[in-house]
Amino acid sequence: MLQELRINNLALIDKAQVQFGDGLNILTGETGAGKTVIVGAVNLLLGGRADTSLIRRGSGKAEVQGLFSIPSGLKEMDEKIRDLIDDEDQLIVRRVLSSDGKNKCYVNDRMVTVGTVSEIARHLIDLHGQHEHQSLFKTSSHVDFLDKYGGKELLELRREFREKSTELKNLREELSHLRFAERELLGKKDLLEFQINEIEKAGFVPGEDAEITKERDILRNAERIYSALANSSSLLTENAEITPATELIAQAVDELRSVSNVDQYLDSLTERLSGLLIEVEDCAANLRDYSSRLDFPPGRLQEIEDRLAFISLLKKKYGSTIEEILTYKERASGELLLCDTSGERIGKLETDIRQAEKELVEIAVLQSSRRKEVARKFAEEVRKELADLNMPNASFEVSFITEQDDGGLFVGGEKVKLLPYGIDKVEFMVSANRGEPAMPLVKIASGGEISRIMLALKIVLTDADEVPTLIFDEVDTGIGGQTATAVGQKMSILSKRHQVMAVTHLPQIASFADRHFSVSKREDADRTITEVEELLNRDRIDEMARLLSGVLSDVSLKHAEELIEEAQKSKYGLVDGRAN
Repeated sequence: MLQELRINNLALIDKAQVQFGDGLNILTGETGAGKTVIVGAVNLLLGGRADTSLIRRGSGKAEVQGLFSIPSGLKEMDEKIRDLIDDEDQLIVRRVLSSDGKNKCYVNDRMVTVGTVSEIARHLIDLHGQHEHQSLFKTSSHVDFLDKYGGKELLELRREFREKSTELKNLREELSHLRFAERELLGKKDLLEFQINEIEKAGFVPGEDAEITKERDILRNAERIYSALANSSSLLTENAEITPATELIAQAVDELRSVSNVDQYLDSLTERLSGLLIEVEDCAANLRDYSSRLDFPPGRLQEIEDRLAFISLLKKKYGSTIEEILTYKERASGELLLCDTSGERIGKLETDIRQAEKELVEIAVLQSSRRKEVARKFAEEVRKELADLNMPNASFEVSFITEQDDGGLFVGGEKVKLLPYGIDKVEFMVSANRGEPAMPLVKIASGGEISRIMLALKIVLTDADEVPTLIFDEVDTGIGGQTATAVGQKMSILSKRHQVMAVTHLPQIASFADRHFSVSKREDADRTITEVEELLNRDRIDEMARLLSGVLSDVSLKHAEELIEEAQKSKYGLVDGRAN
């Protein structure tokens, strides 16, 4: 629901703030006062086309802001839009037009594209008149409205069709992928078998290459290792030419011990050297042990070099590590298994597809039949509503078309295109006058006819339509008298389930308002300013009198009071949204 509309520097409006309410909100005013500016401001909030000529003269920018309560349908939108609305119960949409031609859109103070605003707007408002936001003007939505009007059975058939068509699509995609894969695999079956056999024969162990590389490095440096071990061991413990390290350290310990009682510091140094002597003796023992375990079998180095060369060759073929080579083998084994069993799986898929196609056709045929039954009742109700709105000669039909498609399913002897919601292309067809051929609803030109047709459709679709706010512009074009009263009453009926706003010149329609706003203009310092004011009590009666006769007189004022009183009686005489 649109709770509040703020306008700054748009056309003739310097600054305006309008708080709308539930039920029927009516805007009236003299011709040229700026009522269309209010509707145009809402149109901008819905992502409508912007023009710098809309910016008030002398201003650098114009701004429109709308505060909405969030309908449940909006929370079911895609994740990107849900992130914009967070967990709030309200939504602020703002549009800024700059004189340099740069326009910006904001949702809850986050900048978004006009496309995002339009996507959100379709869940918020339907604007009927000379604008482009009518949900019923989107032909693709007609089948949605018809199914919702049809109720539980049609919606259930729609769900079944969607689920079965998704199942069929998945089966077909799997079959196509498998057939392609089978051709590819059959062509390289021998290669797969060779590769798997080659890797298996290699008998690789994870980490083997690192281990034997380490062993190769030791074998390559055997002489140097022997020499280093012998020399270091000799220097530490046994040497005929020089005094070994252990003996020299032992002598130093003895010398220090002879004077250690003189100074505690010398005592600590003695202890450190004693520990060093133990460490050196341990290192010497480890060197002897390492030397005793060295074994360099003849031919082992060449054996390792050959193994590493073989591993390197297979790495070039199958992966940069032994682990990757083994993973490649597992993948190749899976492909080989798929090749061996693909024929059986293809046969199973073909059977499943035929069964899914059969079931889908049965659902689609039943769905189409039920839709046509519902469409006849729907069209009859719409024609009745149009007659009540002074369009007695108008005709309304629901057109059903099925398109041929070589990739579709056989229905009634021909291949029919599958749509996301069935096989029916549904379109509402209207003729406003007797003798004229019915034309698509989207081609109706007259603003007044559009609004009345939309009003009739909205009345019939009250329970099916989830858009919370409906705005009617030019709904009173070409009507008056009892027809105007009927239009007002219809809008009042509609306002039981939706927030309804309407711009009108007719007192018969305005008398049904739950909230009545006056749009007027005044001169101020050589500038024309449009103002919007909610009318209460006596002010509303005065405005109704002006609408009735153009002047305030005892007669027009009394007539205005009677008209409001009769409308209120009629409103509260409505039962379950219908007149008694």
